[in-house]
Amino acid sequence: MPKYRNSLNVDPDDQDPQISRRSFLALMGVGACLLGAGALTGASMLGFLYPNAMKIPPSVFSLGRPEEVLARDGKIFNAKQKVYIEAKEGKVRVQTAVCTHLGCTVNMVETGYACPCHGSTYDRYGRNTGGPAPLPLVFFHTFKGASGELMVDKSKTTLDWNAAWYAPTT
Repeated sequence: MPKYRNSLNVDPDDQDPQISRRSFLALMGVGACLLGAGALTGASMLGFLYPNAMKIPPSVFSLGRPEEVLARDGKIFNAKQKVYIEAKEGKVRVQTAVCTHLGCTVNMVETGYACPCHGSTYDRYGRNTGGPAPLPLVFFHTFKGASGELMVDKSKTTLDWNAAWYAPTT
């Protein structure tokens, strides 16, 4: 008969290692913490194996054939590239639709552009007229590609709205 009521060790002279319930639960808790830390570390290491490619449109994109683009007079919003394409009198220019404050997409209004997020306003040439936007909206370089289509290079920008016009016939 064991000496104590909850004792599992029947023979006090036995050489079995004795571990208390408190020690056993403490070891189980430490083991669970180590297992969790190892799983978090392993998951973060696996994140490095997955490619970190973002779904960003390429910096050079096509507007289409010059005849098609110039047939539409006025400003047209291209949602995929977040640009405004303006065609007038056989010329075309492309302006960004991304607010320079926090990157929201600006809306076209009667006086120019307005950012719906934080209230930045721009005139029709993209110059900031109010709100927290620190910089004006830029125009992108437009050119005729090798295939004959009008191309836009988002990496080349200008603030000069007159120099931004491109006449594909020249």
